[in-house]
Amino acid sequence: MKKIYLIIKYAKNKKVKAYILDLSRSGIGFAAIHKMKKGTNIEITPKIKLLPELHAEIIYASKIPRKNYNYRTGARFINLDEKQYRFLDKFIKKIIKKKRVLKR
Repeated sequence: MKKIYLIIKYAKNKKVKAYILDLSRSGIGFAAIHKMKKGTNIEITPKIKLLPELHAEIIYASKIPRKNYNYRTGARFINLDEKQYRFLDKFIKKIIKKKRVLKR
């Protein structure tokens, strides 16, 4: 499956590039170029239109052995409305369906 890239905005107009590692209704795991501090509020802007802009709080960040995107980061979604949850649910179902098809 292709990587889904993100732009993570934090602090005052700071941005970092990332891509999704895992995704659930409650949060997201992503590989980022820079480390972000636990407790930081972020704005997640996916590069695809299937997901809405999301707000989250960093709950962990750790270095992983890669050349680029070498920080595995976990964030918990905050203040999502029903429309955002519907988008997430639809997108997650689509990913699950694709993974099942790929495994056969």
